[in-house]
Amino acid sequence: MKKITALFNALLRFTHKLEDLSLVLLLLALLTMGIVQIVARNAGLSGFIWFDTAARIIVLWLALFGAMRASRLQNHIAIDLISHYCSLKTRRIIHFITSISAASVCAFSAWFSYLFIVSEYEYPSTAFLNVPSWACESIIPFSLAVISLRFAYYSLSLPPANTEEAA
Repeated sequence: MKKITALFNALLRFTHKLEDLSLVLLLLALLTMGIVQIVARNAGLSGFIWFDTAARIIVLWLALFGAMRASRLQNHIAIDLISHYCSLKTRRIIHFITSISAASVCAFSAWFSYLFIVSEYEYPSTAFLNVPSWACESIIPFSLAVISLRFAYYSLSLPPANTEEAA
């Protein structure tokens, strides 16, 4: 059992590093594309027509990888005014309800975005340079499914510590 747990934890660390590396590489690609486009236009060239579309798609991927990272670190946006004035037991109940609700919303969104990707695949269109639109949009159901699983997992854990109580 310890070997399975150790293997699972190693796999989890690897996926987290891969997630962070993807964020860095996407940001570097976006910056590089922007610099190349600026230099090309200042040199009197028209630049690359497809860069703008590719940049918008990279921004989408960056946002969703960032959302996955935020959900992993529990640094997502949260309105927790009530939890500052509640007991620990009430805070645990609120944490469970909000985590399950967020997991459900993300799961439904992942499912319907998956159906959207399937329809994009069945009726193909291209985004840029013969890259199919469905491939560019495939990050949407994937990231929402990951975020949903993380919220479901966190619903079973203790709520994040209240910083006022720790002081």
